[in-house]
Amino acid sequence: MTVDFSNPYYYMYPLAGMAIFFVLYFALRGAGGRTQRAVLFSLLAANFALHFLKMLFPPYNDPEEFSYYIQTITPENVCAINTMIFPFIFLKKDGALRDYMFYIGVISGIAASWIPMSIEDAGVFDFDTVRYYFCHTVLWTVPLLTVMFGLHRLDYRRIIFTPLIYILVLSVIVSNEVVLVALGLENADEILYYGNAGMAFAPYSSLQGTAVLDILLAFVPSWFKPAADGSGSYAPALWQLFPAVILGCPLGFLMCLYWERRHFAADVVALLSFCLRPLAKYRFARRRIYYGGSRRFRVRGTRLRSKRWRG
Repeated sequence: MTVDFSNPYYYMYPLAGMAIFFVLYFALRGAGGRTQRAVLFSLLAANFALHFLKMLFPPYNDPEEFSYYIQTITPENVCAINTMIFPFIFLKKDGALRDYMFYIGVISGIAASWIPMSIEDAGVFDFDTVRYYFCHTVLWTVPLLTVMFGLHRLDYRRIIFTPLIYILVLSVIVSNEVVLVALGLENADEILYYGNAGMAFAPYSSLQGTAVLDILLAFVPSWFKPAADGSGSYAPALWQLFPAVILGCPLGFLMCLYWERRHFAADVVALLSFCLRPLAKYRFARRRIYYGGSRRFRVRGTRLRSKRWRG
């Protein structure tokens, strides 16, 4: 399906994904934690299974194109890797990994839903189109509901780990392409065109000369990108390290601020108290005065009890 903003069908699947999100939210918000976990994990497990079972359906079951379509069940892009690892992250309950699941899952899932990249030739109601949108809807719906239901607590202090995990994911994409080339399933000279998912090897050619690319490259050190004369090449995956950290951390902070606002405010107060601690020796407030050393010396004795006079 070609991206055409004037086509009503373009909005059908993303809006259907939003409807699924609200149905799940209102249906599960009153349920217990065990039910919520079971439903959300079932969606991730179904997504994981569908990622491999799609080889049984067209166009993936075409024997003449087997060498091409078999690549689609490998960790060839960020969303494919997320589909394969999210069920295990959900069960592991690791803080940093679940943070990655939230930030990257929401960003990549929503972006892929509104800007489909791999179903240009599919029909509106083809299996691959339905599968594509279901897959990416699950990628952003489940992490978001996990946080909204309190099944995972975000921590803005762990944001730094998300871009680092993202770079590790890009490294997996690079390694996967190396293996595909070694197996003869892909040509080395076509990697930048077919295997450059997530811009793991270099920026997309469509970004050349745009302000977006200029902003990204402003944060890339010279040893990770080609020279000004065009010589050299980008360091695979690593060229995105500094842009991911410098630009990704503020974005992640904004995404988690709704849930972390009290935690952040408490840390700000604690930081101000620590910074102002050296000024504590200057006491500007009026102190309490104790006469006759009453605070230091106390009169010891028993309490006198008076007896009622009986006449």
